[in-house]
Amino acid sequence: MQIIIDGDYNKELISQIKRKDLPVSHIIVHVPQNPIGNSSIFLPEILPSLKEFRDYTKIIQDNGIIPIAGIDSTCQGNLEAHAKQNKAINILFENLHELEYSNYLISSPNNAAFINANFPEDKIYLSYSQYITSLNRAKIFFELGVDNIIIHPDIIRNFNILKNFLKLKQNLNNNEKIDYILPLNLGCNWGCIHWYEHHNLQSHRTIKSSILPNQNNISDIEDEFDYPILDCWRKRLKQPSEILKAGWISPFNIQLYHDLGYEKFVLFTSRFSTEKILNIIKSYIDKLHMDDFKEFLNIPQPYGDYWSGEEIHNSMIFLDPNNIREFCDNFPYNTHYPFEKQINEYCNKYIDKFNNKHIKEREEILKIIMEKKEKLYKGVFNG
Repeated sequence: MQIIIDGDYNKELISQIKRKDLPVSHIIVHVPQNPIGNSSIFLPEILPSLKEFRDYTKIIQDNGIIPIAGIDSTCQGNLEAHAKQNKAINILFENLHELEYSNYLISSPNNAAFINANFPEDKIYLSYSQYITSLNRAKIFFELGVDNIIIHPDIIRNFNILKNFLKLKQNLNNNEKIDYILPLNLGCNWGCIHWYEHHNLQSHRTIKSSILPNQNNISDIEDEFDYPILDCWRKRLKQPSEILKAGWISPFNIQLYHDLGYEKFVLFTSRFSTEKILNIIKSYIDKLHMDDFKEFLNIPQPYGDYWSGEEIHNSMIFLDPNNIREFCDNFPYNTHYPFEKQINEYCNKYIDKFNNKHIKEREEILKIIMEKKEKLYKGVFNG
């Protein structure tokens, strides 16, 4: 098992990984203040400084872990064709090479082609934000020079598709150099209609443009980001079966993925404590967990002080480990997952087995969500 971590600038975690000899091979380091930007849905409201980026990179390297530079913007604001912006992008890669980066997390096809043409020896990782759910999309990106593709969680319970992804890999000429990565604990709703919008907004927020130097001031985080996230939270709180339906992998069923031939996984750790991350990794290694499974899930959180406190945690159902084991043991993995009806019936049947004691907290959070959304509606209508 090989784990790639996508999370915060957690220096304590790095030393613990080495001390405990954990199977963490790479850590994604989202690059702040860069001209390409980032589309990660787990970025903090205030991005780290360049000094913090350099210091964190060195700590990772000194501990024998490979850093992956996160520059996975899904949209560069149509700026990439400008000469000034292209020069800034070239300077970015010069700086990354000075820091001994040779691995990149990208999303846009033009960035894949750029790296492959200019730095053919470097490794390209394709972000989950690219929504790879079909063999054709995977094939196109492999042909562009991508080395590793993070498959979208919407299809990771469809074993027929996963088997075909492996067949595609074997049929490509460079099959020894390419591979897939499966997300372990992304708690986003299945088939989220806000997927592209959410990543697009995040991409625009994080671009440091040489053409539009006030790019960061254009994006108002509170107004831009709340609607997609709040709408998704409203859906999962009103329909708790959405949590079961999301494309996560449990320690109880990870062996099934090993048996298929998948050995690389990405763990999302943003906002998790060091102790929690270490416990989660140990659970996946041991293929066992004893706690509320929602502690494993990483779900994007709205920015702002209003979204804090224990009531947020309590608003979701308690995912009892015994019921999660049963859910995983009986899941119809060989059913074509995009055919939603049977999966809905299965998840709706199992949701009754999970206890949701905190009805009051859930209703309070739903009230907050609706009040916030009403303000956004009025802002748009009165704009």
